Amino acid sequence: MDVSRYKSDTSHLTIFSYNTKVKTYANGDKNIEFHSYVNNKGFPKEKVKGGKQKDKEEIEKSREYQRFKNLYRTKQAIIELAYHNGIIEAWEYFVTLTFDDKKVNANNYDQVSENLAKWLNNMKHQNPNMRYILAPEPHPKSGRIHFHGIFANVPNWKLTEARNPHTGRLIKRNGLQIYNLANYKYGYTTVSKVTNLEAVSVYISKYITKELINLCYKKRYWCSKVLERPTMEYADFDEETLMFNIDKDKIKEKFEKTTMNSKSIYLKTTS
Repeated sequence: MDVSRYKSDTSHLTIFSYNTKVKTYANGDKNIEFHSYVNNKGFPKEKVKGGKQKDKEEIEKSREYQRFKNLYRTKQAIIELAYHNGIIEAWEYFVTLTFDDKKVNANNYDQVSENLAKWLNNMKHQNPNMRYILAPEPHPKSGRIHFHGIFANVPNWKLTEARNPHTGRLIKRNGLQIYNLANYKYGYTTVSKVTNLEAVSVYISKYITKELINLCYKKRYWCSKVLERPTMEYADFDEETLMFNIDKDKIKEKFEKTTMNSKSIYLKTTS
């Protein structure tokens, strides 16, 4: 597909209208999102008439919607980071990290975040090329927080085969051996090898749940700084031009949504 018409988001000062977004991953695959209506990117927000009091009222009405929207964006960011960087270099391990209350208050988000950061820094010293993405999961009833994540380039990890404490038998899930991570001292761990990039990219994002919706100004996921993001480009196409520029044989998935006033098309294409 010819991308010469796309306008790259290189500056927050860029002002333009678009109805098509294209994400390009490291292997050349694309996610294309088309809408029959036009969006504006870079335009300053219009002031709400009626002064500050009305602004507060509008903000209050939209607050819950905005929180869910931010949560959705977080999930999408994790999926994109996991998939894009897994193409560049394969993820090795899927990890669960818990916290022992004798060492860390697992109900205190600030405490677990601080201790997680210390552990990650320690691991980066031991494994300078370490790559990771971690997402928190509060228990829906107790509120206790643990983390799920994916890692790569951790040659100095000390993994031991997990065994049932009562029978001594090896613990396996879906045919995969489960390991424990001796390098982690804050609580219990489970580690398994990553075998499917697409599945693990979506799976890790599912831990971003509504229990995290009230986390304001706090991290909702952790990732290494070296990770790259897929290229995002914008364009203004009509539907016929869009479909004309796409090689039909390379369409992997296609979904259309039509309402009384608009039409949206979502496409996944291969390189």
